[in-house]
Formats: sequence, structure tokens, C-alpha cells
Amino acid sequence: MERMMIISSDGHVAPKMRSYREYIDPDMRAEFDDFCDDHDKNGSGHTAEGRALKMFIDEDVADEWDRTQGDTGRIDGMWDSDRRLEVLEGEGVCAEVLIPESAGLPFRLHQAAVLREKRIQGPSAAQIQAGDRAYNRWLADFVSTTPERYAGMAHIQFEPVAAAVEEIKRAKENGLKGVMIPTFDAERPLFIAEFDPIWSALEDTGLPLCSHAAMSLTSNFGFNYAGLPHPGCAGPISRATSVAFCQWILDHMVWGGVFERHPRLRVVFTEQSSGWIPGKLTTMDYSYTGSYLRQDIKSVIKHSPSEYFRRQCWIGSSLLAASEVEARHLIGVDKMMVGTDYPHFEGSWNGGNIDYLQATFGPADVPVEEARLMLGETIVEVYDFDVAKLRPIAERIGPLPERILTPPVEDKFPRGDVHKPLGGFSL
Repeated sequence: MERMMIISSDGHVAPKMRSYREYIDPDMRAEFDDFCDDHDKNGSGHTAEGRALKMFIDEDVADEWDRTQGDTGRIDGMWDSDRRLEVLEGEGVCAEVLIPESAGLPFRLHQAAVLREKRIQGPSAAQIQAGDRAYNRWLADFVSTTPERYAGMAHIQFEPVAAAVEEIKRAKENGLKGVMIPTFDAERPLFIAEFDPIWSALEDTGLPLCSHAAMSLTSNFGFNYAGLPHPGCAGPISRATSVAFCQWILDHMVWGGVFERHPRLRVVFTEQSSGWIPGKLTTMDYSYTGSYLRQDIKSVIKHSPSEYFRRQCWIGSSLLAASEVEARHLIGVDKMMVGTDYPHFEGSWNGGNIDYLQATFGPADVPVEEARLMLGETIVEVYDFDVAKLRPIAERIGPLPERILTPPVEDKFPRGDVHKPLGGFSL
């Protein structure tokens, strides 16, 4: 029997901060040099560093992370393609969707540094846009080393609109495979007519949109951490806020008429669980058909929310829970795309390997055909991977079906996402 072709829907990449310099617009390099000096002192290159993790997890656990992951070079795949492929192949993963490391973008300091230094001043709009352009240039070079194994997601601000449209076209020309949904100003929601040229450009290029928790938000609302009884409480509160704002993108796309106006637009909801989908769609459909909602809304929202979802949405199910695999038919077997979240903490310790997949798939009596869809075949279609090039890699490194689909004899994951309740999202 063919080995499993595993493609991760969720991996993060960014170079070391100073490596961006050659990709920064020349007229912004002096500003970038000043930022790098500040970053060296106060910043954190990415959320896979122990000093950033200490905001959310126990110090001894963060120190162990540095010893077993950082000091061993395992997380160097964040910026080193050869090292990345070495790690992924060891876990049976033959290809990956590459999502920006938000704390590793130019002109951005990690949240932990902002809190530590009590800094609230963020980068200027010009710095953000220059940083995004630099990231996309770097990412195009990164994926070009092994283009058949990577689907890179461009990071783009939606304003100015004309500049966003040009950056989308440039992303396509440079071999990137999708575009991240950014954070929106609450006064400029994503469904306003001014953004329609962006949705049209995405339809024309065929690039899917990827939303990701803590990166793609319907509001730029900032959480005030003052007054918490314990620093560790910031994690669950900020996570709950960011996940809610990310999932509300579906509401904005449906009720804001974006899906109706742009039927070829494709959207992926990544790293925000997949167990929320059944209840969300049931509630939205009831609003459409059974509530006291104005019936003339159907002149502009011509299909039920679940119809739009089936037509235009998919889920980057990272990190997957056993409860989600059990509920796969409610969620949509052909909609779920498993992700490993490499090289982040929760993915590297609580997932991203064959034992983890066995812990989630094994107890659920999943037919091999369904497992193949969730582990690779669906993502091939959404992100335009070449199966002919990936199949030989899968036959070399992929697990046999029984290795994943046989129930485990012991619980190797007492903490983390394996036992997460359906619809839940935890640190």
C-alpha cells in the first residue's frame, strides 16, 4: 500500500532579523538599522525562543525547550531550508504551507518585549509596508530552493488598495502560493466596497487567502494587560481574543457579502481549531432561515452560510485534536488539512510527528481514504502542489497507513492538543 503523503498546512518561517537588510527598500535601510539595534536589545526573533515563551509557560519548561530545541539547532529551520527539510523528513512530512512568523517580520518587536519594556508605540504604516515587501522578497528566495515542497504565503496590508493589488500580482509572479489575511482597522472592515479590487485580484491570480490566529483579525483592538493577577493569565485572555477576531472573518465574509460578490475567492482558516465549524455554521444557517432576521437580506446574501463555506472555505486543522478527528464528518473530511505548526512550541512538543498523528487518528477508526484526504490530498488542490513531484518523496519518508491508523497502546501526550475538547483552543 502507498505510504501516506503528509503535507502540513501550517509552518512558520522568517530569517534572522538582520538578514532582511538586503531585501529592505534602500531608502528604508537606515531606519531598519536603527530598529535592528533596538531589536537586539529588546526584541525576540520569533516565538520559538525561550525568552518569549516564558511569558506563557513555566520558566523551567522554557529552559528545557531551549536546551532540547534551540541549542540543538532544531528550530534553525525557521530560516534554513536545508535544516527545515531535514527536520520535516524525520517526521514524515514531505511538503508544507509556509506562513510568516509574525514576531520575525521587519520593524516588529515580539509581544513579550513590548510588555517587558512597557512599549506601546508600534511601527509606522510605511515601516509595516516596507517590512512586508522585504519579507515577501525573502520568502520568494526561500521557496525557490525547493519550490515543489513549499507553498509560501505573502504578507500584505490591504491599504493602499492599489499597492495591495500589485503586491498580490508580484507574489504570484515570484512563485508564492497564497496571501495572508491581515488585521483590519475596526473602522475599515474587510467587507467594505473599497477592498473589492483585492478580492478580484485574488480570484484572477487563483491565490487562496490564509487566515491565521493572532495574525488575521477583524479588529485591531489591543488588550490591556494591566491588572492581571498573574502574568500567565495574559496568554489565555489574549489567545481567546485573537482567535475570536480571527474566526469572525467568516461572519464578515458571509454577512458582508464578500463571498456573494466574489464566488471564486478561496479562504483557509488556519490554527484556530476546526471543532468550532459545525456549531458556527448551524447557528449562522439558523439566523438565515429560522430567526427573525430580515428576509430581504436574501436579495444580497443569496445562499446559506454553510453553502458559502462548502463552496469557498477550508480549514488548516492545526493543531489537531482527537475530538476533531472523531467529529470529522460534522466538520467536513474534505475540508480539514492537518498542520504541524513547525517550529513553534506547541507543534514541536505536542505534535508534528508520527506518534501525534497516531494519537489523534488511531482511536477514531479512520478509513485510509479519509486519512489521505486530511493529511495531504485536499491541501494539494487548495495550494496547488504537484503530486507527481511529491509522491516519490512520500514513498521515501511517509509512514505506512497502519502506523497512523492503529490505536496507540500508551498515551504519549498527556498535555497539549491531543485531548483538547471539540471546539476548544488552548495554549
